[in-house]
Amino acid sequence: MMTIFDPTDRAQTPLVADEKTMLLGMLAFQRDTLRWKCSGLIAEQLAFEHVPSALSLGGLLKHLAVVEFSWVQMTFAGGDDSPAWETQRQEGWDGWSLRTTAGETPQVLFDSLTETQRLTERIVGGAPSLEALSHEMPYGEPCSLRWVLLHLVQEHGRHLGHADLIREAIDGTVGI
Repeated sequence: MMTIFDPTDRAQTPLVADEKTMLLGMLAFQRDTLRWKCSGLIAEQLAFEHVPSALSLGGLLKHLAVVEFSWVQMTFAGGDDSPAWETQRQEGWDGWSLRTTAGETPQVLFDSLTETQRLTERIVGGAPSLEALSHEMPYGEPCSLRWVLLHLVQEHGRHLGHADLIREAIDGTVGI
């Protein structure tokens, strides 16, 4: 089963808004760009690895959902929810989320990103300000919600370059 996402449906970042709305808008645009890059592909295509790397579009969908959930829900909010992918985590194996998508349907991969997005928007919407500090201390001290959101925008942006190359190798689709 394929999931279709039209690039004209990508979230648009407002040009004038408060900082929280703009950061969430920029992050939503990045997520939607990844959805578009992965759109219309079957599971085997989402699992395609561009040699010499083991990176795949399905791996990027899962990785970005895991990274966002980890930073927002666990590090910032201090939650301990256990999403479905938690059982696949292997301690000491960096990059596990990029390489554990074999056999997962496109719908499951897209749904994980959507579920994480909704959770992020709920947590950020309920935060008193962007200066709010994280519950956990990832680098020996708490970080602000602003830093977490900027980090996620950076993480998505970095991996969208990978998505561009992999999608073009699969079927020649290019675009911004």
